[in-house]
Amino acid sequence: MMRYFDDFELGEQWPIGKTYTMTKDEIVSFAAKWDPQPFHVDEAAAEKSVYGTLTACGTHIQAVVLKLAQGLPHETAVIGALGYDEVRFHQAAKLDDVLSLTIECIETRPSSSKPDRGIVRNRHTLVNQAGDTVFTQTTTLLIARRGG
Repeated sequence: MMRYFDDFELGEQWPIGKTYTMTKDEIVSFAAKWDPQPFHVDEAAAEKSVYGTLTACGTHIQAVVLKLAQGLPHETAVIGALGYDEVRFHQAAKLDDVLSLTIECIETRPSSSKPDRGIVRNRHTLVNQAGDTVFTQTTTLLIARRGG
């Protein structure tokens, strides 16, 4: 099912059914390439850190959000992403955390210059297995209108 700008409703939420587990191999390999801080890549150093265990780097967490968002029950007529705002790391994503995502529509507005599209802002909330918020961000998307 394709969703267009006209189909989005303010306050609508989509809890993603799939989860993502933060494994040692993935935390270390991702961070080794993109953010090789000791608490991301060295288990002994991570145990001595304020976290007490390996933690995923921020870029890895954002990648997990994008991966989980693919689990939406619908396809969206996205023309393009306009930005990620209000990016917040509330707490570390730790080794063996099981993460889940909920997406909420927080704003819709038709384009003022092109009637065939509109702008949708969604809030992404990533939580761990205890229900603690790990990460939030607001995503702004340009989405085609139905019949546009």
